[in-house]
Amino acid sequence: MHESTKQKTARVISHFGNEILIQGQQNLRIRAKVKQGLPALVCGDTVVWITNELNEAIAIEVLPRHGLLTRSTQHAAEKLIAANVDIAFIVVSHKPAFKTGLLDRYIAACELAEIQISIVFNKIDTIEQNKLEDFKTTFKIYQDIGYPVHYISAKKMIGIDSFKQTIQNKTGVLVGQSGVGKSSILRALFPEAKPKIGEMSEKTNKGKHTTTYSELYRLDANSYLIDSPGIREFGLNIDDPELIVRGFKEFTDYLGHCQFRDCKHTNEPKCAIKQAVKENKISQQRWESYQTILASLME
Repeated sequence: MHESTKQKTARVISHFGNEILIQGQQNLRIRAKVKQGLPALVCGDTVVWITNELNEAIAIEVLPRHGLLTRSTQHAAEKLIAANVDIAFIVVSHKPAFKTGLLDRYIAACELAEIQISIVFNKIDTIEQNKLEDFKTTFKIYQDIGYPVHYISAKKMIGIDSFKQTIQNKTGVLVGQSGVGKSSILRALFPEAKPKIGEMSEKTNKGKHTTTYSELYRLDANSYLIDSPGIREFGLNIDDPELIVRGFKEFTDYLGHCQFRDCKHTNEPKCAIKQAVKENKISQQRWESYQTILASLME
């Protein structure tokens, strides 16, 4: 086979316009064109590429994906965030204001994509102890479901070493609102990375967007971390609204035990999930969040 057409594989570091940035051998970053007819590529994809006669890198094939994280927006039914994700780190903090509804949407999207989930509470160095204890009470609901919660300070390097162990031999993605400190976490884990560090708006107490596209960083030979753009709203990319129930894994044991086969677990009588809520086997807050998300999907 001629050297120019020898096929190689690489991970997509980032995607912009009609070109991608891929990671070649010896961690070289290579700008590549995309063969016409390939599906939309996203950070984390594994592609087959060649070098043509003009010494241009061309991605000619995308390998099968797993862990494809997507969302919907006002302008598009599907917006790709990252591919081949093993674990999602949903980053939250007390500034900008924490929203359980947004957290539950992220969790549902990851559950439906079969992506492992960890919650990361950042900026513990900037919160009073009594308020931190209040947050720990809130997050106990999620820990009881089975989602680990990491309490860290990227700025002060608190909890970073133990957190880093969870990424070993995996591809992780940092997701969350603008301003929660995703890029700061990445820099704490990987000092060689140069992500922009965001600021807080003094007037609105909301984060300013700094990361504008997803980018993959190689932490070691088998560990990768994707920094994704911050958002304020997260639209779920679901064709059938009734599938959202699968995004709440604590509901699983009760599915199929309702009186009605097509029970939506909202106002129907003899609903097994509603009964579980009454018996404190399912959190009232999570059930209400489920209803809000379901209603928004059915609009």
